[in-house]
Amino acid sequence: MANQILVDNFPGGRSSESAAETFRGSVALCGSAVSTGEPLNWANLVSGVGYNEINRLGGGGHGSGCALVTALSASAGTVTATANNNFQVGQLLTFVGMTTTLGLLLNGVTVQVATASSSSFTFLSSATGSGSSETGLAVNANAQIFPLEGANAALAATITAFSASGGIVTVTATNSYLPGAQVTITSASSGIGASLNGKTYSVLQSTGSAFTITSSATGATGTGTASGINPPQPYSVQFWSELASGYIYQYSRTTGVLYVLTGAAAQSPLTALSAGTYPSGVLADLIRYEATFQKA
Repeated sequence: MANQILVDNFPGGRSSESAAETFRGSVALCGSAVSTGEPLNWANLVSGVGYNEINRLGGGGHGSGCALVTALSASAGTVTATANNNFQVGQLLTFVGMTTTLGLLLNGVTVQVATASSSSFTFLSSATGSGSSETGLAVNANAQIFPLEGANAALAATITAFSASGGIVTVTATNSYLPGAQVTITSASSGIGASLNGKTYSVLQSTGSAFTITSSATGATGTGTASGINPPQPYSVQFWSELASGYIYQYSRTTGVLYVLTGAAAQSPLTALSAGTYPSGVLADLIRYEATFQKA
């Protein structure tokens, strides 16, 4: 999961009052990282302009704040990222939510664009490994980060199994974690758990019976415990299509997931689309939001 919540970097993107704080911006979807619904991490708010969004601060033209990376390849100290983008040579980027072997080495790393076209860009890096089927995001490194106020109680979970696949570890445990929860793995001494023990991870997505994290750890399954803190959740939130695409975006505060809904038979609920098979109308859409949080 690499969905990025962008905060407008022009007047009106942030409103602060005595008891509440409101953010307005857009959402960059990663799509194929999940089956249905898009987990949103509200602890990961950064200023930026999505690839398909007009940069109003710059007075027109598309922004250069975010791009979905679909593949990575490394050769002789240069990494090529396949991504629809409008980055400029010399621009500084950082990576979030990368999931492939090569991508995991780039998470949180700042690089400088060496070459760029509308469909790819390159940068210098000694990182190597497989980077096919990537679902991470490249974000402007100069983006402003907005730490949300408030703290939630620690939530414990008993881990009954681990499984690893493609840089993602699935942790089987009855839990109530939300996307973005900071979870520390403890009391794990065998299998995959031994590599994770004592470390803190950000939850990518979660169900009542399991949650996933990004890690290159491999091995046999194991057991253990976890302790995590959920990020703040908005008490009021709206999502809509700025381009009037006809698709409806609905957020569940219970699960922290944004669903993409489309038409259904009369008198029936709308149908949630599968993330890996989004039509072009969704991928090219401009998804706007307004979210209000209670201050601590």
